[in-house]
Amino acid sequence: MTPGEIKTVLVIDDEEKATWAFEQFLEGQGYRAVVAHTAEDGLDKVRDELPDVVICDIRLPGLSGLDALPRIREMRPDAYVIVMTAYGTAQTAIEAIQRGAYDYLTKPLDLARLRALLERIEQAHALRTEFSAPPAKDAPDADASPVQLVGESPAMQEIYKLIGMLTMNRVTVLIDGESGTGKEGVARMIHHSSPERGRPFVVVNCGALAETLLESELFGHEKGAFTSAEARSIGKIEAAEDGTLFLDEIASTSPALQVRLLRALQEREFQRVGGTQTLPVRARIIAATNIPLEDVLADGSFREDLYYRLKVVSLKVPPLRERREDVPLLIDHFLRRVSDELGRAVHGVEPKAMETLLNCPWHGNVRELENAIRRAAVFARDGVILADHLPPDILDPHVRPPAAGGSPTALLERALSALSGPAEDGNVYYELQAHMDRATMGIALARSGDNQVRAAQWLGISRTTLRRRIEELDISNSEDDG
Repeated sequence: MTPGEIKTVLVIDDEEKATWAFEQFLEGQGYRAVVAHTAEDGLDKVRDELPDVVICDIRLPGLSGLDALPRIREMRPDAYVIVMTAYGTAQTAIEAIQRGAYDYLTKPLDLARLRALLERIEQAHALRTEFSAPPAKDAPDADASPVQLVGESPAMQEIYKLIGMLTMNRVTVLIDGESGTGKEGVARMIHHSSPERGRPFVVVNCGALAETLLESELFGHEKGAFTSAEARSIGKIEAAEDGTLFLDEIASTSPALQVRLLRALQEREFQRVGGTQTLPVRARIIAATNIPLEDVLADGSFREDLYYRLKVVSLKVPPLRERREDVPLLIDHFLRRVSDELGRAVHGVEPKAMETLLNCPWHGNVRELENAIRRAAVFARDGVILADHLPPDILDPHVRPPAAGGSPTALLERALSALSGPAEDGNVYYELQAHMDRATMGIALARSGDNQVRAAQWLGISRTTLRRRIEELDISNSEDDG
């Protein structure tokens, strides 16, 4: 491509109506449109017409668009290739990006999105011309991944594109998303789409272990490092070898552990607990959080330098309520899975039940939807899920248990009268505060599964404040008990 404006756009699609519509749109935007109806014809047009942009359908008679993509890139390395299909699976999108596609569109075509994409290409080409950036090299093909992400929404297409770009780069990745959105699935897809797919994928849930146990879990320990260390233990960093280490709930790590993690990331080396031998960090690190790390940065409970080390590339997994068009696809996916588990076919959802599922707020995201389908499938003896089979809170998410005890004032009056013995003058407020904190923090810990970071977020206080009050009031918390 010679320096200058984007002029010629080649469209490869076997549907004549589609190519006609493309011609009308592109010429209306000021481009010269060239069309082909097979990949073979398209390759000839690439050679003869020297297009600046190629828009290629993936499903074509004969040679597929995916198989034609590397040849297009070889013949016209500077061209911007956009692939499109009505079958927007995760693996297809990732393969397209890996084989050199600039972007990915799904059918039916959104002309506004295509217009925006062409404008972005114009800007990218202007920058490329200005700075004489070398063309991107072709990425090797990816084998089919055993991990499956489900969704064709624009939000998920962006996820697939990012995964495709990340598979050939072993940079540290930070995945942000609410609980239940599928952050581990995204991490697994990055791993299984990479050249290291045959290496270990090791998961550590940082929020499930007490600080001392987590340190040993990550870094390993030598014999005698602490009372119960009767033998050397290999940590997860070491076990991950040249593969991927996935650190879930990274926001729940303590300041002391954050220091050790930071050094391991900076120096790419570590020592086992109680050891002196320096060992290399060979694994790629992918971290995930259901709490925006910017929030815990603000209250000082997370190190800013570690945050930037983790966030070389950040990826946000959208909540299910922001991609409702994926709900039917997810339901079909879960029905196939649960049918295999139950040993009988559960093959559909009645319209009323489907409407309920589509309109549910899904605070628990994909995990909540999966649990709802599993529960309903147990009762669907005839193979069809009815509305009555759905969990009660799904049927009416606005129903909440009635408040026990009336108004807050009445509750406080009863609490004051229930104080053990006559409170000393000047001590009533503090004694009542202790009762309230003990009850409130106990409820918060129960709601969060004893995860202090989530409990603190729900309460609207810092984790440091929560931990201090837990210690002061001797509140039982299994996270500290190990």
